[in-house]
Amino acid sequence: MGRLLKYRVLLWLLTSLGATQAFSAEDRPILTACGHHDYAPWNWLQGDRIVGVCAEAAQQLFGTLGFDVDLTYVGPWKRCQQMVSSGEVDLNICSFKNPERETYSHFSHTPMASNENALFVNKAGGLEYEKPASLDGKLIGLVRGVSLGGFFDHYLLENSHVIRGENYYRLFSMLFLERIDGVIIGRQSGQHLLNLYDLDEHIVDRPIPLVEGDLYFSISKKSPHYQTLSSVEDLLNTPDYQLWLQRALKRYSKLHKGYIEEN
Repeated sequence: MGRLLKYRVLLWLLTSLGATQAFSAEDRPILTACGHHDYAPWNWLQGDRIVGVCAEAAQQLFGTLGFDVDLTYVGPWKRCQQMVSSGEVDLNICSFKNPERETYSHFSHTPMASNENALFVNKAGGLEYEKPASLDGKLIGLVRGVSLGGFFDHYLLENSHVIRGENYYRLFSMLFLERIDGVIIGRQSGQHLLNLYDLDEHIVDRPIPLVEGDLYFSISKKSPHYQTLSSVEDLLNTPDYQLWLQRALKRYSKLHKGYIEEN
């Protein structure tokens, strides 16, 4: 690492990702970015911007490297992926790797976080999960554009009936009414959303994870800024970042709940 970058890393560590860095806005290049619109506490749409754990991590980490990260909402998750593919957006602030996304994106080697995907079911339905074959022939809800990685995406396509919804409220409502058999979502996000929707007494998550996946920063292969990923690696591998991440998950869970209650 160069001397200037080491200084910026030190500055970031000293602030523990707690405040916006004070660099001259006139000299900072802009990274256009997008993320999932309905995946609290990791990301969600608030006003005209994507906010959440991944959003703040991207702004702080890439901000340390001298960039302003523009998280103005560009559309739902599927649209986000399309715009990264076309180069209209530089940065996807957190997503799973899969073969399709790797055709149009450079991914960081180090994940920015880990996310355990679980099957959520209606208590009255009694669907159990032990292995992928447990989902054979079942109606499984996923938000449009969501990927569970190459293996599971292919398995569900070949063996289950996938119902794509615009958001998780729609899918959990269908599950509550027993119109589908299960919803797959990150465990933390699913538990958080069920609490907000007052469905946590009716819908539960199964303990065995479907996918224990990692979330990554990825930059469009058409972006002139893809080389910044190598510098971000140094920041992702610090103990300070991991400590900040755990605190941020708790903080944004509370913030999202407050936002929903106010709106």
